[in-house]
Amino acid sequence: MELGDLTIIAGRNNTGKTYLAYTLYGFLKMWQAWPGVNRVLHSYDSSIDGAHSVEAPDFPRISEQLRRDGRASFQIDKDTLKKHRDFLLRTLSHDFSEDGIPQVFSAPDDHFENASINVICDEDDTQGMDLSPIDFSLDREHYLSIDYDAGQLVLAIGKTRVGASLTASPSLPYDLDQQLSHGYLLFLLLRVLPKPFVLSAERFGISLFYRELDFTKNQLVDLLQKLGDDRSQRGFSPFLVVDNVTSRYALPIKDNIDYTRSISNRRAAEGELWTELSGEIRKMTDGDYRSAGDEIRFRSRSQRKGHSFNIPLHLASSSVRGLSDLYFFLRYEAKRTDLLIIDEPESHLDTRNQIELARLLARCVGTGLRVLITTHSDYLLKEINNLVMLAQEFDSKDAILKKLRYTADDVLDPSSIRAYVAENGGLTECAIDGFGIDMPVFDKTIDSINRVSVELASHVRREPES
Repeated sequence: MELGDLTIIAGRNNTGKTYLAYTLYGFLKMWQAWPGVNRVLHSYDSSIDGAHSVEAPDFPRISEQLRRDGRASFQIDKDTLKKHRDFLLRTLSHDFSEDGIPQVFSAPDDHFENASINVICDEDDTQGMDLSPIDFSLDREHYLSIDYDAGQLVLAIGKTRVGASLTASPSLPYDLDQQLSHGYLLFLLLRVLPKPFVLSAERFGISLFYRELDFTKNQLVDLLQKLGDDRSQRGFSPFLVVDNVTSRYALPIKDNIDYTRSISNRRAAEGELWTELSGEIRKMTDGDYRSAGDEIRFRSRSQRKGHSFNIPLHLASSSVRGLSDLYFFLRYEAKRTDLLIIDEPESHLDTRNQIELARLLARCVGTGLRVLITTHSDYLLKEINNLVMLAQEFDSKDAILKKLRYTADDVLDPSSIRAYVAENGGLTECAIDGFGIDMPVFDKTIDSINRVSVELASHVRREPES
């Protein structure tokens, strides 16, 4: 599978769509904190990946220079940077396949012993690599900036607060060389691997029970505290209670739970994309969400007297509950180049709202947000195809847009889309042109039921009119 700005995976039930989406989410969520990732370049072995021998940067020497001068640089060409990046991706893919996939699904290792993921950056032109500078925090007082300039990698220590020393070695972290390794990893991969946000198919239940989950968590904390104070529990580990009581959720579901629980405490300013995206989601819900105290509430926008309401989220319709996390993500969190993953976004939406959702996804892509969905919705796909056709040039286009109530923000460039059907244990890539996506999995089913309908209608006698 190649990720586009909009990636669509369709197919029948039980064809692996959710497993694929969850595994991708797990890799993108976990790679920065993967055990041993900081040391992977220190042990670079060209025999492992079959490449020519490429020496990793001398991080201990660079660390000493940074402690002394607050700045360091070394010569490195783009071909070497690309080799290091590709080696890191192969190593991360291998290690994640060994230990990460079972963690994503909270399952025993043997359930996924034959599963693997291989992440490749499909970029042959090294001159096109995005090597824009990055900053990341070293400690409370210092940050490290990394930049590439005229064949040199330039590293510099900056201070995050007044009075912090730039060059006094005792004030810099003792593990600076390890942090440099991590910074180099981020420099090479941060713009290649997007930051993910996931909406799992279980989001409807989470919006109902997130407060009960908090209550259960608090009960568990109380139990652990009591066990800790009970001196008679010799040899008893409270962590056994955690293992036995905590439900075994897949990582995307756990993250959905944590995000929903955090919404009521959110006081952040509106995100950079909200102005461009707020209209579509408000149109779908005909209302607004608000976090009030320790709960989330939905307020209708009906202007008719006696028909407006303001209710807790658990009393709202399933469609309103299912869109709540998407609303708050787009309002507070979403950033350009992030990856939004939605498992069956059409769930609990009527056909009109499935069409509106397609327009929202197109607007998300237009802002620079990347989107991956798994879907069973023919309505959603047909509207995406309409938006692709709107991107083409034809006579009286402005008049047609106005007549059909579209705007220039609704169009979708077909080159930005990748589409697949999950079938026969794999993915079949769909053809895409100026008319949209050729998705036979829907067409065959629709053609079949239409044939049955025509056949039956031909045999049914109509009663003569009196």
